[in-house]
Amino acid sequence: MNVSTAVSRAVAAAPHLASLSGELRRTMLHACADALAAAGGEIVATALEETGLTMARLRGELDRTTGQLRLLGDHAAKPWRRVSAGVAAGGGDVVTVPVPVGPVAVFAASNFPLAFGVSGGDTASALAAGCPVVVKAHPAQPRTGELLGQILARALPDGAFSLVAGGPEVSLELVRAAGIRAVGFTGSLTGGRALMDAAAARPDPIPVYAEMGSLNPVLVLPGAAVPATVSALAAAVTGSAGQLCTKPGLVVTGSAAFAEELANAVAAVPVHRMLTAGMAQAHETWQAHASAAHRVVAGAGSPAPFAVVVDVDDLAGELLEEHFGPSVVIAVGAAEDVPSRLEGSLTASVFADEGDREAARSLLPGLLTRAGRIVWNGVPTGVAVCDAMQHGGPWPATSASWSTSVGTEAVERFRRPVALQGLPVELLP
Repeated sequence: MNVSTAVSRAVAAAPHLASLSGELRRTMLHACADALAAAGGEIVATALEETGLTMARLRGELDRTTGQLRLLGDHAAKPWRRVSAGVAAGGGDVVTVPVPVGPVAVFAASNFPLAFGVSGGDTASALAAGCPVVVKAHPAQPRTGELLGQILARALPDGAFSLVAGGPEVSLELVRAAGIRAVGFTGSLTGGRALMDAAAARPDPIPVYAEMGSLNPVLVLPGAAVPATVSALAAAVTGSAGQLCTKPGLVVTGSAAFAEELANAVAAVPVHRMLTAGMAQAHETWQAHASAAHRVVAGAGSPAPFAVVVDVDDLAGELLEEHFGPSVVIAVGAAEDVPSRLEGSLTASVFADEGDREAARSLLPGLLTRAGRIVWNGVPTGVAVCDAMQHGGPWPATSASWSTSVGTEAVERFRRPVALQGLPVELLP
């Protein structure tokens, strides 16, 4: 389907979708979840061929995808109304209600082909808000995207969902289309910035909710420099071949022995192929650059897992940038000044024990200014889909640090509050 047709269908469907009650939206999203679950075997098999991700990972991701559809559907059915009695000039009550923004352009991510892909959280939260979606499939998984699109299109009202495909020119055409009222994106900083610039240049600028990249620093304080921490971090760095937006990209420790143990543990983990040839090449290029300037501990295979071991005083440039793939920078030295050198991140993690509490207390204010989620004694790669989750962060992690792309609050990106002053009760929506 071309962009013009898809957007026209979404514009035509928007009034009907906006008029649906919360209960009907819940039924709609639950129907999508049921349809995906029913086709689970075919979905997982197709994604397995296209991505190289493991069967267990994809089965878990399908469960997460159907679960978030149901959760957001249940959230849509909850009452949402703020009332202030007799506060307006003349004594009228003020009632605030949510209004869907209209058709939303969603860009499927490659690294979570189900949970952040065509059927992912941006699609689910826009539908829960009462907005039709036009999804651009990711070119790395065309068959998976097409299959998911067919399933959702059958489960949803006509025009509520459309799928388009193509390259950067199609992406920009979609964002520039007059009927699109908001954008949800998960991908690279370069791609996100291009969409933001296009949206801002429209005659009527629209918001772009972009998740773009994250270093996800981990600070290991003395009491937590133990084998269990090594195992947890090595698994987090190499899981899914390091292709997670929450992969720890930097670990800071005061212990040279811990750094060596972690570097060896990372290098020893066998990893599967990466999502695309381009991602694999970028990983190899980063390994070559790092090896030319720093000490690198690398494993076997392609892609090869590796750790770059440096002094904390050397942290600058490429060492403080996100690198997709099974790699990590391990910096040895004091952690006190590290937060001030970091850009915005989705997460920041602190490993500590009882004796480290005061040191951790001094680090937290700096981390709060740099991250959307702080993790205590745990890795950041598990993102719970729940009411309290904040999956966002300061630039360049996201374009809107006050918003989240995971959890029930994700719905609020695609609806706006309208105050109704003095309306008769029988006219209130």
